[in-house]
Amino acid sequence: MMLRRFEDASAGFLLVWGMAPADLSAGRADQTAAVLLDMERMLAGCGMSFADVVRTWFYLDDIASWYPEFNAARTRFFESRRVFETFLPASTGIGHPNPFGAALTAGFFAMRPKNGGARAVTLKSLLQRDPMSYRSSFSRAAETASASGRRLFVSGTASLLPDSSEVAFPGDPARQIDCAMCAALAILESRGMTTANVTRAVAYVKRPEHRPLWFDWLERRGLPRSFASVMTADVCRPDWLFEIELDAACPT
Repeated sequence: MMLRRFEDASAGFLLVWGMAPADLSAGRADQTAAVLLDMERMLAGCGMSFADVVRTWFYLDDIASWYPEFNAARTRFFESRRVFETFLPASTGIGHPNPFGAALTAGFFAMRPKNGGARAVTLKSLLQRDPMSYRSSFSRAAETASASGRRLFVSGTASLLPDSSEVAFPGDPARQIDCAMCAALAILESRGMTTANVTRAVAYVKRPEHRPLWFDWLERRGLPRSFASVMTADVCRPDWLFEIELDAACPT
């Protein structure tokens, strides 16, 4: 597990990566709850609470078989900690095995303002519905502003029909890539940023043969292949063939 603490003049930050539940014999929902409790303990040890969590990542083994169960366990925890009343983090939930044999691994990023000198806000998508409208417990994006600048975190974004929770363009990976990217970049542009501000991006393709379609999309827009790391992974619905997450930064 990796833990990194840092600060600027107006806030303290915590980034934790590679968390896994201790009891691998527990049920998947219980493993989810255990990871969330471990997050809470780490936050408390750094003088923070779950209200300071801006961004989470969850990597679920065999995601398609239990994503609703995971989401229900996360929702129960968030309700018990009043997360919906404080700050609902941006998030990615993606399919990926791990060497531990755990149901999931996880990471998070948190910010604690100093004397009110920093702020964090959740953001909506201009092109996609609020995930809470179909009972998925994350925000489309989140942004922090502190002495070191603004940081934007766009959640894992897949291809959705406008004003719907239905998958757009099932069976068509090229159109799914374009749909997801349009939604993610619309959030970026709504914050006065461009692709030049992107500091980290991960493109998830369901099948290796979809990678050339992703590279074609980048080429048509004059972006280098290095714009995003590419990972072959399952998305949380079988009909989704692509997902993108990205971070961006600019001066305050």
